[in-house]
Amino acid sequence: MTRYLSIFLISVSILAAPAPVRAAPATRISPEDEIFLDEVQRKAFEYFRSEHHPRTGLVKDRASNVGPDDFRVASIAATGFGLSAMCAAAERGWIEKEEARRYCEKTLRFMLNGMDHEHGFFYHFINWENGRKINHTEVSSIDTALLLAGAIHAAEYFKGTEVETLAARLYERVDFRWMMNGGTTLSMGWLPKQGFLRTRWDSYNESLILYVLAAGSPTYPVPPESWHKVRKPVGVYGPHAYIVSPPLFTHQYSAVWLDLKNKNDGFADYFENSRVATLVNRQFCIDQSKKYKTYSADSWGLTASDGPNGYRAYGADPSGAGHDGTVAPTAAGSSIVFTPEYSIRALKFMHDRLKQKIWGRYGFSDAYNLDREWYSAEVIGIDQGPLLLMIENFRSGFVWRYFMENARIKEGLERLGFRPGPLPVSAPKRPEIQIPRLRDRVRIDGNYAEWSRSDQISLDPRRHHEIGDVGGKDDASASYSFAWSPKYLYFGVRVSDNSLVMDRGKDKIWRDDCVELFLNPGGEGLQWKSLNDFQIGVSPGDGETGSEGRSWAWFQGHDPAVSGSLKYRLRRFPGGYSIEGRIAWKFLKLAPSSGLSFGLTPALHDADQDGTDGKLTWYFLQDGQTGRIRLGRAVLE
Repeated sequence: MTRYLSIFLISVSILAAPAPVRAAPATRISPEDEIFLDEVQRKAFEYFRSEHHPRTGLVKDRASNVGPDDFRVASIAATGFGLSAMCAAAERGWIEKEEARRYCEKTLRFMLNGMDHEHGFFYHFINWENGRKINHTEVSSIDTALLLAGAIHAAEYFKGTEVETLAARLYERVDFRWMMNGGTTLSMGWLPKQGFLRTRWDSYNESLILYVLAAGSPTYPVPPESWHKVRKPVGVYGPHAYIVSPPLFTHQYSAVWLDLKNKNDGFADYFENSRVATLVNRQFCIDQSKKYKTYSADSWGLTASDGPNGYRAYGADPSGAGHDGTVAPTAAGSSIVFTPEYSIRALKFMHDRLKQKIWGRYGFSDAYNLDREWYSAEVIGIDQGPLLLMIENFRSGFVWRYFMENARIKEGLERLGFRPGPLPVSAPKRPEIQIPRLRDRVRIDGNYAEWSRSDQISLDPRRHHEIGDVGGKDDASASYSFAWSPKYLYFGVRVSDNSLVMDRGKDKIWRDDCVELFLNPGGEGLQWKSLNDFQIGVSPGDGETGSEGRSWAWFQGHDPAVSGSLKYRLRRFPGGYSIEGRIAWKFLKLAPSSGLSFGLTPALHDADQDGTDGKLTWYFLQDGQTGRIRLGRAVLE
């Protein structure tokens, strides 16, 4: 049965202390905007009050926003948001504090005693009536972390009660070291039959909250180096430089609980990084508004949401994330702490212009797409939660104020190296290599020992890890050298690799162990798949020497060795291989001369027998606004 927040009576909690003073938002807003934000929050809260099971407390993954539904699947993450949502509602006076305490206690007790788990980690999706896992869902590390964050927040709010005791026991039970699975970063999850998932939390995204909890664990803490091993790829969009992670939710989830303002870990100020990511997301929509009528200065926000073709992780940034004109209100709304004026304007636009299409009993429906004339009729718990709680953080700092008082959270942040002070992200400096002119003829025989070491480029996993999984220098590293003559660009490379995989062939060698050269003759940035730019790869093949290798020029769609544009030879040796080669300047559409400069980045792809792979690149900076990739700079001596 539908229940509306407007009929709730504001009453005095039997646990109530004097009402805390609420911090004023940093950005002043009008009384009308306060009323509007209050309505958005209360509607979002009604989802958590109405869509949890009365016995277990588990919150549905999704529900209809316009009528009855038969959804019975709960989400661990949505339940975590629900715990904090109940506390925020009690603080606002929308429900009695005792009602919120009873809910949190009931839910945490069921999770501790009535639910399946593995080493303390919960399954992603469960039956809301009995807590049993749904179908083939995985044990999820990040969803467990979001549940724990809500539990710890509730524990601090109801300090000294059974809620605090139950939350502590849940946290103590989680074996974060087990989830490392012998690696340097945390695994994304585990399945009963297959074991650990191959994917890891090894690149920046929503996993910061997971690493803080893992580092601060009272029973199974992980080493701080695990967070330092997480890659933080920097990209640019016009004047903005920031750590790239496409959907906006990846910048929001951790910030629901972690107050990271004016803090950094020696690499970045993640609050500022999230602000920049939000500005980029909005600007991307503005820049694409000529192609998509959904997008505008007030209709923006790309994140993981429902869309015309199902649930999808939409995004906008240098990584080339997909989008199709679908906007989710939670994307702009949950960034209100980062971009308050833009976020409020967006929410008011969506409410005023599209109310008949996307406004229901729980407030905003999940998403809309004007280009496809599609409007979601449902809401999703993990979108409603951040919207409610981030607005509350903007208005009062309530979630931050209590969560950041937890001793284990303080310890986790300290162990990961967080300290006071801003540290904005800046674009890495473009490297340059001087390529010497060849004085003697080169015999192309695969012998890298003949090359001078003074002009080489070394690719090391510690400094040049771009994507995927590269275990260390023994797993994969490379040294490149270059030279030029009036006819050819010469290259030599020596690769250390303790496990060679070479079984795809032809254009699929990018999935094998191989060396790659990215070349942008114009120097203004490589345009992906442009016939005027080049991604050339050479794989060592299966034999011991020479002719067994494979090569391919992907943008041109053929093997340049067949036409004579590329010549190479290779040598295999224990623990790696070496390649010598030359590329015709004519093929690259360049006329060589002293002082000529162009874009160049060598890369190394590493594939391993267990199915994991990764890539090292010298310099590969994506510019989302131009759609080009900035490469290193080569200058002919």
